[in-house]
Amino acid sequence: MTIHLRHFVPSDTHFIEYLIPRFSEFDLPSWRGRDEVDSTNLASLKKAMEAPEPGSAIFIAEDETGKCAGFLHLQIQTDYFNGRKVAYISDIAVDSAFEGQGVGRILLDKAEEWAREQGCSLLTLYVFSNNSRARKVYEKLGFKEEVTKYVKPLFQKE
Repeated sequence: MTIHLRHFVPSDTHFIEYLIPRFSEFDLPSWRGRDEVDSTNLASLKKAMEAPEPGSAIFIAEDETGKCAGFLHLQIQTDYFNGRKVAYISDIAVDSAFEGQGVGRILLDKAEEWAREQGCSLLTLYVFSNNSRARKVYEKLGFKEEVTKYVKPLFQKE
């Protein structure tokens, strides 16, 4: 199987929306509901697709037949500690039909290439602590844990 990457085009919108549930396919913290996570991710991605911010990019991975396999959404941010330009992986998802076939690695390699082209000093991302599948991939590809966010729910989830 050959995977190639290309820039997002508006006709990819349905595919990206289809992959939204991939962002919550693990044990979420008890105070985060799937609907909350999915609807927030959907709204953020719709905005990124309809009105891309300067210094952002969306790439689509597809196989040799043109079937979409995954996508990557990148943004430029400023490092909190030193003010340098960093690349941020806002979203990355692989269709379950392509899981375990190297698509995630190809997308992450593209993220690193893009970040270097933009002159970024770091490539960053957030991942839920319970998303062990994604964490293993990131760690295997050289990502290191930097900051851990702690959360104390003040209200019971309804």
